[in-house]
Amino acid sequence: MFKSIKEAIRFKSFLATNGLQDSFQEKRGRFIYSFQPIDTNKDQYVSALIQYIQTVKRNEWLDQVLQKKYRFESENERHDIIEVVSEMFAGERKELTALAGVVKEESILREAVIDLLDFKGTVAFDSFLRFRLKEYFKQVTTYLGIAIDEYKMEQDYQVFVQTLRDYLHDRVTRQSIVHLILDRPETFYDEALKEMKQEEIQGLLDPRLLSNHPVYVDSAVIAPLLSMAPNKIFLYTKDEDQPLIRTLKNIFEERIAVFSTNYFYRLAQAYTKHS
Repeated sequence: MFKSIKEAIRFKSFLATNGLQDSFQEKRGRFIYSFQPIDTNKDQYVSALIQYIQTVKRNEWLDQVLQKKYRFESENERHDIIEVVSEMFAGERKELTALAGVVKEESILREAVIDLLDFKGTVAFDSFLRFRLKEYFKQVTTYLGIAIDEYKMEQDYQVFVQTLRDYLHDRVTRQSIVHLILDRPETFYDEALKEMKQEEIQGLLDPRLLSNHPVYVDSAVIAPLLSMAPNKIFLYTKDEDQPLIRTLKNIFEERIAVFSTNYFYRLAQAYTKHS
């Protein structure tokens, strides 16, 4: 049973896209959806109702909570946060779900939906969501809190990256080409593949990056590269998936190219032979 014809029509249309053609009728301002005998296609009903809760009601509920409780007025911001929650439920953000534990969403919803379909009387769908799925939405709330924190950190990260891009844009190039082995210890080389000593790197370092700059800048890698402002950076590493490489790519964009550490040693050997 639904309070509004809009919700009833949306529900009917969703089920229709799943091959379930049923009807609803109005009684005393309420819109009652009547399931056809479901013995032969119960699994189809269960699957469709689970999808409806996951893709429509969960996101709708999240959107309302973000507006009313957390005061996110921007639709784009709410969309981005809800997208993070959806990725968590889809198992795509394991680093985030690990913070709260994996929610067995499919089994929770399946049990509740089967109970709904087996009930012989009339059930208000809002009441079903509010009471029968109360514990489920508590778990959704936990995921939402984590998603909000992740969103805010990502926003801070984007501000950090843009601040350093702006610095780089205004910085005069001090070292045209830099080769950098990112494995410990980090080692810088000039365009002739000659190792740059710490004294030379310190001499190029802009002290403002480590003192009064508005954001924290890593002193081992990011600060030297920003200070040199190379036209091209050749980066060598054994692990291309490490977060620092993502940050370097975001800051230096088309200036940077990433290769394996072994490639550097082959390059250095070839350079030595021809020099």
